[in-house]
Amino acid sequence: MKIASDLYDRKEESTMRIRLLMISALTMAVAALHPAPQTRPIAITHITLIDGTGAAPRSDMTIVIRGGRFDVVRPGAPAPAGADVVDGTGRFAIPGLWDMHVHLTAATELAGPLFIANGVTGVRDCGGELEVVDWVRGRFASGALAGPRVFRAGPYIDGSKPGVADRIVISTEEEGRRAVGFLKERGVDFIKVHNGPAPAPYFALLAEARRQGLAVVGHIPLSVDPAQAIDAGHGSVEHIVSLFEGPMNRKVRELGMTQEQAVAEFTDEAAVDLAKRMVARGVWFDPTLIPYWTRSYQWDVRANPGPTLRYASASLQKYWETFPPLPNRPEVRSRMDRLYIRMAEITGLLHKQHVRILVGTDLAASYIIAGFSVHDELKLLVKAGLTPMEAILAATRNPAEALGHLADMGTVEKGKAADLVLLEANPLDDIANARKVVAVVADGRLYRKAALDELLEKVAADAPKR
Repeated sequence: MKIASDLYDRKEESTMRIRLLMISALTMAVAALHPAPQTRPIAITHITLIDGTGAAPRSDMTIVIRGGRFDVVRPGAPAPAGADVVDGTGRFAIPGLWDMHVHLTAATELAGPLFIANGVTGVRDCGGELEVVDWVRGRFASGALAGPRVFRAGPYIDGSKPGVADRIVISTEEEGRRAVGFLKERGVDFIKVHNGPAPAPYFALLAEARRQGLAVVGHIPLSVDPAQAIDAGHGSVEHIVSLFEGPMNRKVRELGMTQEQAVAEFTDEAAVDLAKRMVARGVWFDPTLIPYWTRSYQWDVRANPGPTLRYASASLQKYWETFPPLPNRPEVRSRMDRLYIRMAEITGLLHKQHVRILVGTDLAASYIIAGFSVHDELKLLVKAGLTPMEAILAATRNPAEALGHLADMGTVEKGKAADLVLLEANPLDDIANARKVVAVVADGRLYRKAALDELLEKVAADAPKR
């Protein structure tokens, strides 16, 4: 097993130390904006609750939170004496949202407050510097820095990609098995595969991960047939392109097809066949539509990035510059438009076959902004065919189940971890209403609207220096 330049690419070690020092400085700056642990109960009264189970909304509900847990969830209950009361009259509550595909190493710790301000109380980090991610996760968990729960993979499992950091390179079956043990010893929550492994080490890794109780998520390797990967236990397919990227590349390389011709051969019938396999084996699907939408319409996005760009750190924006735009020509624009439309159609086809969908944004990709892009993804999923309720479940209940923690989080039920978002308007009428956040409870800490606004302003002030 070759781990990029001796475990974590030691040429990056000085960069990691600098990042940790920067995180320490930001922690001190933002600590005052992060609520202290709640010492008295929180009571949200007269709220309409969409609890994340798929049940119809319930009106005039009281939600009482004690010790970071939902203690009371029932209609008409009085607020307990001494509670911190939030009047929910005319408002709506949903479980805390999740972003199931982020890269905090590149996004920087500024992502934490942005997630909270947008009602995102949990994330799945799909590859990066384990030490840095764990440092940030510790700051979030301790309350030193506003941020979500973090489940993380650590370094990617990949084929040889010289100069690319944070990779465990596997080239034999034994290396695939050893990689699983190496990561399990370091306490990762799951294993992330990129698109480089050869078939033999990849399938050996899947088998060993299953034996050791670790889910494998990520790209389907380019040299592996997607149907075989799904049959062998690939637990969560990340990115819509993973369904056809390998076969498409082979057709372009070996048969001289254009990319559009190769994608066109991924027929509805082929999509349905994969969907049925995924359903039969309980495979999750995280299409991450928003980065592909952003790439397909990149010229307009670059010309008018919108007000949320001010929340992206200077270092993240510099990272985006390593991905230059495609030529701005009519035929290129038309090609990218058709490609995105087809991606949305495929997502809709899989949904109709009852494939279980997750919300992820690939945070760190160009013009993806922490928290805000989760709402963009929700909008695209609804446009692709999900109902607003199904989109909410894809961002709440489904992530908890995919991570193996549905018994403890993901829905608003007595005894579960208290992650909650209060909204000004009904998201079932229009998924855009999920953006209208007026309060957030994250891990039992209450953030009222003024505190959320202050978090955003602090990030906007710090971003140019980060």
